Amino acid sequence: MTNPIQIKNLLLGSGIPKICVPLTAASSKELYTQAREAASAGADLIEWRVDFFEALDQPQKIVETLDSLADILGQIPLLFTIRTKAEGGNRPFTTKDYVNLNLLAANTGKTDLVDVEVFGCEEEKKALIRSLKEAGAVVVGSSHDFEKTDDKDTLLKRFCAIEESGADILKMAVMPHEFEDTAALMQATSIMAKEYTDKPLISMAMGNVGAISRISGENFGSCVTFGTVGEASAPGQFPIRELRMMMEALHEKNRE
Repeated sequence: MTNPIQIKNLLLGSGIPKICVPLTAASSKELYTQAREAASAGADLIEWRVDFFEALDQPQKIVETLDSLADILGQIPLLFTIRTKAEGGNRPFTTKDYVNLNLLAANTGKTDLVDVEVFGCEEEKKALIRSLKEAGAVVVGSSHDFEKTDDKDTLLKRFCAIEESGADILKMAVMPHEFEDTAALMQATSIMAKEYTDKPLISMAMGNVGAISRISGENFGSCVTFGTVGEASAPGQFPIRELRMMMEALHEKNRE
């Protein structure tokens, strides 16, 4: 059984999956506009995709932007995410820069959650996760495959490896080529939730083939889905209002 995590006014791991809206603007000014729009649209959680930010070489600018985003969002939790090129992000990062930028964000106290790509330089990532948790951040341990979907057993092993990293929330995203791929991810998530961990899980299959996974997380154990207000950050994301309507309709059906 999932042990929910309370972050500000948000309870992750219980009830209808929460909707996270990514911010992908290059400038601080555009980010603030996106944040206000996402908050107004009813986002439960906001993700700052920092790999799109134009001032990554200016630590003070990152700190100032985090401070302003936190003020705009109030009680809406903020997820700080550097998505590397290797996992579908906007640019490559050295392990040193990746670690330092994530620690910079956590130490401001202005970001509630930090995403860490668990695979690649695993020992450095485990050390990073420990440091982030010591700084008070909730850690989302993640894995993204924008090319394929492994079989169910391999996906389950990857979930277990993410759990062993020490992350608080376990996330996996894959690219399906046929419905059976989407089913494999949903099955792996369900088995993981029932048999291997009490931590909240996030999983999704991207693109049109995986669209069902973005609305049916309550049925197979995923506690967060990603929606859009404007441009999508990954293939297959729905606009937030449509996404909430579909999930609430499915929730009502589950109660019948």
